[in-house]
Amino acid sequence: MPQALTESDREALAIRWRRILILGLIDFFNVTNDFGKMIIKEIVDMREAVIKAFARCNGIDLYSSGNRWRRFNDILDDIYRHQDIPDEIKNKLREINDFFTSKQFSFQTISYSLKDLRNEETHHLNLSDIRKETVVRVWRKFYELITTLDPNFFEYTKNRPELRDFYYLQDFFKVVVVDGNDERISGRSINLEKVKREEIKDRRGRIKETRQRSIWDIIEYIKSGKYLEF
Repeated sequence: MPQALTESDREALAIRWRRILILGLIDFFNVTNDFGKMIIKEIVDMREAVIKAFARCNGIDLYSSGNRWRRFNDILDDIYRHQDIPDEIKNKLREINDFFTSKQFSFQTISYSLKDLRNEETHHLNLSDIRKETVVRVWRKFYELITTLDPNFFEYTKNRPELRDFYYLQDFFKVVVVDGNDERISGRSINLEKVKREEIKDRRGRIKETRQRSIWDIIEYIKSGKYLEF
């Protein structure tokens, strides 16, 4: 059986992932796409970092004999040839890699892949050129990558007090943004109005006032896990 990520790998991933989850939630609640391109570029980098960590955990060298980073595709090839890694994982990695590297997008005369967004030739693309639907597809593929390489990752973060806020952020984000708050997909839905509004109660527990939460209050509310209470 393949080795999952180490504790330090998991913690580093959660810390890095937490930041772009917050950016994604800001875009969602503000009904904007201001951070779309930034999120995609970060996920592209995180994807490579996670796959390299997985390779290292399974005994694959990340450096050449000259102590230089090996080409990412060479590391992937070693994963595909690894006898202890099931074909199911290898096939899923191929599918995810194709998604990130195929030139399935175009802008004017340029055809580009998601990975190309880090390159100079596509730096002039405006944030609005990246459709929201594309950003959601990238999120979905990244979730698939993590559950493929480390099925216990989310349970690990849920059980670590210092990472539990990340767990709640990603759980909320997965249900509401990635799955579209569709109970048929995720098996549940979340009442967004109760997340966006704060009920002020009197001493008898009766609602005396309802306030609109700010975006930062909403994020803190999600991080606390209180959205699970209704």
